[in-house]
Amino acid sequence: MKFRDDLRIKTATSWFPPDHETAEDAVAAGKLDQIDADKIGVTRLPVATRLSAPELAVEAAHEAMARAGWSPDRVGLVLHTWIYHQGHDMWSPPHFVANEIGSPEALSYGVYQGCNGAALALQLAATQLAADPGLGAALITTGDRFEPPGFRRWACDYGLGYGDAGTAVLLHHADAGADAEPDDYALVSLATATAAELELMLRHGDDFSAAPLTHNPYIDLRRPKKSYMAEFGKEQFSEIAGRLIRRVIVDSVHDAGLELDDPRIKYIALPRLGVSVLDAIYTPILDEVLKVEALRFGGATGHLGCGDFLANLADLRDHASLDPGDFALVIGGGAAWTWACAVVQVPEAGV
Repeated sequence: MKFRDDLRIKTATSWFPPDHETAEDAVAAGKLDQIDADKIGVTRLPVATRLSAPELAVEAAHEAMARAGWSPDRVGLVLHTWIYHQGHDMWSPPHFVANEIGSPEALSYGVYQGCNGAALALQLAATQLAADPGLGAALITTGDRFEPPGFRRWACDYGLGYGDAGTAVLLHHADAGADAEPDDYALVSLATATAAELELMLRHGDDFSAAPLTHNPYIDLRRPKKSYMAEFGKEQFSEIAGRLIRRVIVDSVHDAGLELDDPRIKYIALPRLGVSVLDAIYTPILDEVLKVEALRFGGATGHLGCGDFLANLADLRDHASLDPGDFALVIGGGAAWTWACAVVQVPEAGV
């Protein structure tokens, strides 16, 4: 999907709680063994001991608004996305976020698409702003807190450690001369690809239940994945994942009007998955189709659920060497299963 030339990401922010748990401490406490720690490959995970998941999103949103120098009444659309418990049952965290940032009349709703939720929310916001210019600007937030007893951040999945964070992006159509602060990026294109048949991977071997945590006292993604792999093998998932990761990279670059070997493409930011997962699934595809530096920003954060995508936009700005006119890619995926890849460009002066 190619977006309008004036679609801009005003800013992207991440907000991490000050507390953390190290991999070394987790091994010492028996939460995982050293082999699994090496497969995850992170030094520590941020841990929220005070704030709820949507409050983490609000912190990131406040930071984004301050960085942009925007008044809350400029935001007409709020999209919030998450993968785990938001602190209350049968409740709407998007409306909480909108109210807390001072935009209580903004159209607010949730986007639930697993760990790819932020990418899909970004796409939805872009299309909705194009269809209804009266909305003004959009705020996209993520927020998750992976706390026990329902979640075991080091051991609920293969090759992943889950960190707590809030992230936010402000999206708008540029109006020349209207903003004192420059935009972080132009959002040029975003491609998605889905393999809905893989939804079975996260429920294989389990009947449909009447209430949460019926099959296990905590979220355990390993059990159904192990059951699925025993029946279908790892090769089926690897083939589908590799094919669709390749597709979203190629499609996003071509939609942006670029070639894969364009020297202005400087980086691709990878999802904050474990080193074993990235090396097995993503690296072979990148070596084949895209000869740019692949950035891994998750060493001290772990996987942020759907927060990876927006956090990577913030880290690209703050920790990568990008000049005006340069392009970068951000890629992500979510069970079960959709992948997405966005092309962003650092705006040139006066553009």
